[in-house]
Amino acid sequence: MKRNDLKGDIIRAGFKAFAKADYQQVSTNQIVEEARVSKGLLFHYFKSKTQLYLALYETAWNIIQRDTFDNFPFANRDVFERLKALVLRKSAALQKHKTLAAFIKRVHLHTANPDIVKARSNIYQQFQQRNYKRVFDDIDTSSFRDRDYLDEIYKIVTWTFTKIHNDWERAHVGKENAEALTILENELVHYTAFFKRFFYQ
Repeated sequence: MKRNDLKGDIIRAGFKAFAKADYQQVSTNQIVEEARVSKGLLFHYFKSKTQLYLALYETAWNIIQRDTFDNFPFANRDVFERLKALVLRKSAALQKHKTLAAFIKRVHLHTANPDIVKARSNIYQQFQQRNYKRVFDDIDTSSFRDRDYLDEIYKIVTWTFTKIHNDWERAHVGKENAEALTILENELVHYTAFFKRFFYQ
């Protein structure tokens, strides 16, 4: 078997293990047994359990980001429509990859290791910054009533849509994908229209 295939087996086993249990409860023995590889091979690719954990976290967000921006509607230069699409497509990607979503949630709840918390925060912030940079790039500002306050408007809208997503995620855990996403989309459509009404000419 090729080494890349073996590394993929380790990654899949890591996601499976860490999605079901906290960092402290998962041993490297569990991961190598699930992946059917030697512990030496695991440490060939990842120097420690912590490095594996953080590499998995970064990989998880790479997959979610890939799905979020695959065929993203960049032709629509309206910032509210783009933010709506970002939240909806990211949520759909997280629902599609349930193991990744469960793993990401566990990483965000981890507080025992300050180094992991700091590194996780840095990785997440980098992804957030890249996402918003792509969304806000080349947007059309011609419809805004007052373009002197665009930065403030963008912050308000971003905070609102993030809160909508977080509240939705807590309220609709376990619901069928189509049903839950329809609920989210309806709320995003409502607030998109609201913002356009008050911020556009």
